[in-house]
Amino acid sequence: MAAPSQTPAGSQDLASRIYVELVGRAFLRTENTAVIKPDAAELAKISFQLAEVFRKVERALHAAAGPQNVSYSVDLADMEKWDK
Repeated sequence: MAAPSQTPAGSQDLASRIYVELVGRAFLRTENTAVIKPDAAELAKISFQLAEVFRKVERALHAAAGPQNVSYSVDLADMEKWDK
């Protein structure tokens, strides 16, 4: 796992949002006391890992959705026609 200072731009914000969501879901209230079942540090580590994977998949999807190079060949004879 990358340390917070080594994360790409935007991943730290995403990890923070994931962490808040995970803590909110793991939070239990029993007899007027608050209990977080999983360790908060482990939730933070998982949050950064999930953010990194999310950004990786997001980049792959954007690359796949972008314009693709179409194979075609241009011969010297073709370029000579342009000058006419």
